[in-house]
Amino acid sequence: MKNKSNKTFWKKSSKNGLWNEKENWEGDTLPQERAVFAEAETTRITFSKSESTEVGTIEFAEEASSFLILLGTSQTEQKLILTISGKGVINRSGLPQNIKVAATNSWFRDPQLMWKGKASAGGTDMYYESGPESLEEGYGGGIIGFTEESTAGEANFTVRTGKVPPPDPHVQRSTVGGEVSFSDHSTARKAKFTIYGSLGRDGDTFGNTVFHDHASADHATFINVGGTVEGGDGGNTQFYDQSTSAHGLFLNFGASHEKGNGGDVAFDGNASGSYGIFHNMAATAEGGNGGVTSFNNNPPKMQGVGASAGHGFYHNYGAREKEDGGGGHTEFTAKYGSCIAHKATIMNYGSVLSKSSTAGHTIFTVNLPNDFHPSAGQATIWNYASPTKDGSGGYTEFAAWDTGESPGGMPTADKATILNAGAEIHGAQGGHTKFSQKTKAGEANLIAYGGNNGGEGGTIIFSNQSEGNQAKITLYGNGTLDLSDRSENLEFQDLTLFGGIILTKVDLHEIHIRLSGELRIPADPVFFSFRYDPDELVEPGKEYLLLKAKNLNSIDLAHFAGSDLNDLKPNFSIKKNELFVSFEAY
Repeated sequence: MKNKSNKTFWKKSSKNGLWNEKENWEGDTLPQERAVFAEAETTRITFSKSESTEVGTIEFAEEASSFLILLGTSQTEQKLILTISGKGVINRSGLPQNIKVAATNSWFRDPQLMWKGKASAGGTDMYYESGPESLEEGYGGGIIGFTEESTAGEANFTVRTGKVPPPDPHVQRSTVGGEVSFSDHSTARKAKFTIYGSLGRDGDTFGNTVFHDHASADHATFINVGGTVEGGDGGNTQFYDQSTSAHGLFLNFGASHEKGNGGDVAFDGNASGSYGIFHNMAATAEGGNGGVTSFNNNPPKMQGVGASAGHGFYHNYGAREKEDGGGGHTEFTAKYGSCIAHKATIMNYGSVLSKSSTAGHTIFTVNLPNDFHPSAGQATIWNYASPTKDGSGGYTEFAAWDTGESPGGMPTADKATILNAGAEIHGAQGGHTKFSQKTKAGEANLIAYGGNNGGEGGTIIFSNQSEGNQAKITLYGNGTLDLSDRSENLEFQDLTLFGGIILTKVDLHEIHIRLSGELRIPADPVFFSFRYDPDELVEPGKEYLLLKAKNLNSIDLAHFAGSDLNDLKPNFSIKKNELFVSFEAY
């Protein structure tokens, strides 16, 4: 019966499990404000597919049995099965309670289960699942939607998709898979989400948790499971519009199948990584791709303004076992907006495998011709060394692909600080940063540390026609500045050398460094490692220009040393603030 507290009780011995049957409720009255479940014989609750139901609160009493509330595909135009608009779900039973959406749907604005107002999904003893009608024979999946100021509470969510490919999207709009969506100012609170990827060969169908408008991940945890089939995607968490990851924790696992894709978090629109913590794991299968966090890789276009990594922490892990595949990575691809790393902290860890793609890495890249460009902002990026002699170091790369004009600008390191660690194991590779094509170093602070115990130093590479701009570069020990693949001079602001190696070519082009600021050599000689083109003979006694700086005349020649070239020893000289090298026989 319905009492003065507006509670309506599910009968202990109900006619059937259908919510919409009045005879199943005490007082033969459907609940409107507070639906209460206690001890019952029928614990599997279903809904009419031709009606839409709203209730303020669902409560499981202290003596309640363990229930399964099941929502299917609606036959109404709105698609909505159940709206919860009061306090939400309260579980006092001490037992796990389950609410499952097993349906086929098309759009996050038309969920089967909707939360409104300030309703909460409940505590850690509440379990929700969103997926297809059948994992093996169904496609897509149902949708749980949080709107207004509702919250996922501290509940547990599992998101799946079906094995069957959805219909042609040009014929019928289809969701990417089972979905939990947040819109308006709703939040994920402290909930836990486990999101699975593709089950079939349709790689665009995967479980998805998505944030729209001003929604927030708050302090929730998201586990995006790596792809388990060839060509399949992993689980996905997506941020659009002005939504934010806030203080969320995101675990993106690599693929467990060859050619599978990793779990991922994607920021599009003007969304922000805020203060989130992101772990992008390496693939556990050879030939699989690692977990990924990406920025502006998906529509819509943002009129030149894009997503931001905020103040977040991004960990990109390299392969740690011999059978592992691609490394975890963070991508600033700027396909649909000029994304920025802002003030993020990014860590790229090394790999036990020799292939560089198996190391943790971060890329700032555009496809030419382009409308947008990515920026490292004021981020701090660490590229760590390989943990083994035959492995590869973590890295950051600035690149442009294809050919054409760049009206949207080129990838830039902006005002970031990028640190490249040296290796601690003999023969192991250090971390590195690479600029290629016409990418820009901006006003970045670029540092390459030396290795220990015979390990290689960190490396900063300027290849092709990349630009040094007003960058400041510092080398320690055997940390290296690599100019061996350049076709023109490199200009930047300051160069500080606590030792260091400069790798450069000696040829007819006389590729040299030009500093707009100062050269500083506080300690230890800098070592020039010379390369040459076998088709261009080095002329003994000829002076080759290496470096220009306004204060070079004040630098002692004893600070410069270099490698032999064809059994010729190098001799250095300084004239009018220019450093030259010539070669002569011993």
